[in-house]
Amino acid sequence: MEKAIDFIKKHRFDIIVTCSVIAFLFDIYTGRHTFSFTVLCLYALAYAADNEKSQNNIAERKKQLPKGLVKEDLKNIDFVKSWDETRKKGSVKFSIVNGGIIFGFVLCFIISILSLLFIKDMLHYISADPSNMINFIGYTYIAGIIGGIITYRFLWTYNERKFIRLTDPLH
Repeated sequence: MEKAIDFIKKHRFDIIVTCSVIAFLFDIYTGRHTFSFTVLCLYALAYAADNEKSQNNIAERKKQLPKGLVKEDLKNIDFVKSWDETRKKGSVKFSIVNGGIIFGFVLCFIISILSLLFIKDMLHYISADPSNMINFIGYTYIAGIIGGIITYRFLWTYNERKFIRLTDPLH
């Protein structure tokens, strides 16, 4: 249970964006005006989570200020701590889980919305047959997975270089 809570705290922005997109699509297709209420609830959730984080940051800064550290130093320390935990899991797990599954899901919605906006008669094609809709969802999710894995693989390289630069005394 604690792992799930930590995962939600770590990826709350992705979850909030995904829920907002789902609420928006629900509002469009059903005609019910629940979108405003959903966004308000998600905003309150994000505010509560950020409030807790800011309280932790204030306590951390108070401990670090006597040592002469500035805000950027604190950000670098937080990055080194979190990246050290992430890199223990490995680049494949990072790319597939965070990039493919989580970010791929977000990219799936982005790709779907963009294709519906820019490809002529796409909505008519999707609504013509249920198999077309399933194919569309599958193809956009596969494209999202591939895009997420590639993006997070580059992100791994970038973060690894930053980690080495911050931790290697000779660099």
